[in-house]
Amino acid sequence: MTLHQLRIFHTVARLGNFSRAAEELGISQPSVSIQVGDLERSLGVDLFEQRGKRIHLTEAGKTLEGFTQRILDLMDQASAAVRRPQARSEPSPAPPKDTASHAEHSPFEVTEHTADVGIIARGATLPEVFANAAAGMMSFMIQPALVRPRESRRVVAEAEDRDALLVAWLNQLLVLLNGDGFIPREFRIVELTDTRLEAEVLGEPVDPQRHQFRLDVKAATYHLLEISQDDGWHAKVIFDV
Repeated sequence: MTLHQLRIFHTVARLGNFSRAAEELGISQPSVSIQVGDLERSLGVDLFEQRGKRIHLTEAGKTLEGFTQRILDLMDQASAAVRRPQARSEPSPAPPKDTASHAEHSPFEVTEHTADVGIIARGATLPEVFANAAAGMMSFMIQPALVRPRESRRVVAEAEDRDALLVAWLNQLLVLLNGDGFIPREFRIVELTDTRLEAEVLGEPVDPQRHQFRLDVKAATYHLLEISQDDGWHAKVIFDV
């Protein structure tokens, strides 16, 4: 159970609708459903039930909502307290790092950034860098071992230059996940120019019983974006989470 999940649960409970909650939170409806499903599994109870066109809290959901409101109120009070002029500023904790990400020859590594997360993808070729950047982004969201490469999807991205193409490619994968409910696992670049990419993506549809998501990556950004070639290819990407 995380604070992020509780905020989403609280919004769904208040609005009585997953789609409206997604709009208010600025995330996709599948992301809302996934987070609520993960919360229910972690607690071992159903929090909502369908009645007609609306969803309603179960008894367990009503109990959790009472605690959630108190937790969010405390968070607001804590935030207000530390922002007072006399309060000392403390640096924000860095995002968690996977040990494997820091291996010397890892295809990507996690980088620290103020409020977001980033990666530096590496590869002997440019297609390899694009594939490794995709693998790095997905590692923030879900453990690769949980996803089976059972089905394939064709993904095409187009942009005006190479940098924009990398951003478009990664964001197309987020659409595949959040829009189609398909989790990418393996990435095979079929065609790559400075303005067009075509790839075969292997993965499987979201299964709430097996797939537990971590960070909710909203988008790949242009902030500090960099693609370079020096003893191999490198690409730095910052993600909005």
